[in-house]
Amino acid sequence: MDAAIINPFLTAVIGVFENMFGVSPQPGAAYILQDEINHRWDTSGILGITGDYHGLVGFRLSRILGDKMLQRSGIKTETEEERVETVYGMVGELTNIISGNAASSIDHASVEISPPVVIRGAHHQITWPKTIPVIAIPFTSPLGPFEVDVCMLRR
Repeated sequence: MDAAIINPFLTAVIGVFENMFGVSPQPGAAYILQDEINHRWDTSGILGITGDYHGLVGFRLSRILGDKMLQRSGIKTETEEERVETVYGMVGELTNIISGNAASSIDHASVEISPPVVIRGAHHQITWPKTIPVIAIPFTSPLGPFEVDVCMLRR
């Protein structure tokens, strides 16, 4: 696992959660993500990275954490449908912010980021590239656990 790639994501996640939600998430030990048949995440924000590095980044969380983040953000919604769509939009935006902040501090590399895609549903499947290892970084926070998955190589 390349610390030059992982450390910017750790720093970016902690900064985003401190600034936006007033909590300090704690990273756990990073590990290589294997094929997952069952996992605890209800929502995943995924985006692509190109340039000096290429790959994918994922921000994965439970529905409960998404609801708590929305509540902490102070955004009010009128209906259940609006609440659900707002949470998914927030997950996409957080994926974008975390990746953008991390990418800007990776070895002063030229990196471009695609718009995020949000995948939802219990036990949804992500088919990660088989040629690049996926490094999973679990986090705990006062709002609940989440994970950032990084699948990137330098060109």
